[in-house]
Amino acid sequence: MITDKEIQNAKLEPKFYTLKDYDGLFLRVNPKGKKVFYFRYKWLDNPLYSIIDIGEYGVSSNKYSLTKARAKRDQFIDDIKAGINPKEESTKGATFKTLANQWLKAQEIKWSAKTRQTNVTRLGYAIKDIGAKPIEDVTAEDILNICRKQERRGTKEVARRTRAIVGSIFEYHMLYDVSARVSKSLVIHKPVNHPHFTEKEDIKKLLNDIDNYHGSYEARMALKFLSYTFVRSKPLRLAEWTEIDGDMWRVPGHKEKTGRPLLVPLSTQAQELLKEIQQITGDKKYIFNSNYRDNYLSDTTLGRILTRMGYGGKHSVHGFRHMASTCLNELEYDGDAIELQLSHAPVGVRGVYNKAKKLSYRTKMMQDWADWLSNL
Repeated sequence: MITDKEIQNAKLEPKFYTLKDYDGLFLRVNPKGKKVFYFRYKWLDNPLYSIIDIGEYGVSSNKYSLTKARAKRDQFIDDIKAGINPKEESTKGATFKTLANQWLKAQEIKWSAKTRQTNVTRLGYAIKDIGAKPIEDVTAEDILNICRKQERRGTKEVARRTRAIVGSIFEYHMLYDVSARVSKSLVIHKPVNHPHFTEKEDIKKLLNDIDNYHGSYEARMALKFLSYTFVRSKPLRLAEWTEIDGDMWRVPGHKEKTGRPLLVPLSTQAQELLKEIQQITGDKKYIFNSNYRDNYLSDTTLGRILTRMGYGGKHSVHGFRHMASTCLNELEYDGDAIELQLSHAPVGVRGVYNKAKKLSYRTKMMQDWADWLSNL
């Protein structure tokens, strides 16, 4: 059993923690000091516990004192004894967004900040389309349309995980999961493992080690340039001086996996790097010319260097793309802009429109990204 004094004196901790009362009532304290009451119970023969968000601790009319939270808990217990599931009562007429946010709050206790942000981003795709709909009006077709959008963007795994999150929301509120049959309609994606770093300290150490690498100068500069631009290996290794147009790198379509040209806005850091290496390879065809073969870098050179530096199995060449994508999403940059810069954009009219629409945004994003790396 907890007391008001214990709640008021609850200290801030780096992670969520719980103060237990009795009969299923408990208080969760988040790292920022927010305190929320929850009620935990079992319904019928379901072996899993259900959790209901009662409300935030406080003395104002829209918050809950300990006494008020216990009264609400007792009301739920009476409902259960009368054969009424508290969650079913609380979901009538509620919108998908409202119930989705309740699910998020209930899951936070077991998530890291990184996992929470990833799931918030994925859930955002669903809320954008069906957030205002009453939960009982959401259909399997609604969920399928959301997932199809992800598939068309080339992010099949995101589509699958978004469907799973929507299903978890229905299950959490003990509602019939209309998304269940959608999973069989989705394109199966077999993810390829590209090890990469996403934590600041790991990225900082990686960049410092690249700066201090004493092997091939051109390869070292290529890895630094890759950290700023996060392009695929081929356009990086085969980058030519003729492709640089002031503060823009114009990657021709035949060097891209998609077959489409890619515009890469160059940050001031990337431009300074090019000015430096131009003194060495400016008379060559390729920017990162290999001294050993007087040609472009081989497809294994950069990977071997990362392995020599101790990053084998920890961070790959392709991992720079995953690193940038994950971090930029966590920094809440526009998802479409990130996908466009990764050359994951959809083909057709919508793809052309987005390229024009997002270029100024992407230019700022790429500068912000380089500044973020420089300030680690």
